[in-house]
Amino acid sequence: MGKFQLEVNAEPRDIPNLDDSHKRDCADAITGIINRVFKYTLAFSAGVLAFFGVYSLFGVTYLMRMGTLLPQLNLVLPVAALAVFVMEFISGTMKKWALSVQTAFHIILIFISILQIQSVWIAPFALYGAVIHIKLITFLPFYNAISEQPGFPEFTPLPTKDDIVKRETVPEKAEENDNSKKQD
Repeated sequence: MGKFQLEVNAEPRDIPNLDDSHKRDCADAITGIINRVFKYTLAFSAGVLAFFGVYSLFGVTYLMRMGTLLPQLNLVLPVAALAVFVMEFISGTMKKWALSVQTAFHIILIFISILQIQSVWIAPFALYGAVIHIKLITFLPFYNAISEQPGFPEFTPLPTKDDIVKRETVPEKAEENDNSKKQD
């Protein structure tokens, strides 16, 4: 997650004028960033949900052994983590509203985790999630410009008609040669 930078030196307004290889580089850089954010958010959400489950299990065990309750975690914590998990699939489409909602859920997780000492470790990870989603919002003009181009996301040139005709005729001649060798 250390390299969260756009590696292409182009402005969104210049993207339509780039050749296919530069467009492919730009699309690969943006796709790489989206994939890294996706992986981080899913790991973060799974970690928060696992923490809630383990803490609840430990609380039940503690209650049975000691006869007293541990301080309970706020139930909004796993709900917000689950919402972050679900919203990550929607925000991967690079819609501004989805990224904004995703950032809001991270901020909610920050405040909820700070309110209780048991879950304070979640706050820095939620803050990082909010920051990378805000950074992803800044890449929206690049994504919108590149996604409107024909050939997105591969930007490979289509074969010409002559190439297609050559490919179709070459195997036929090879098959004829194979058939004549079999007959001999």
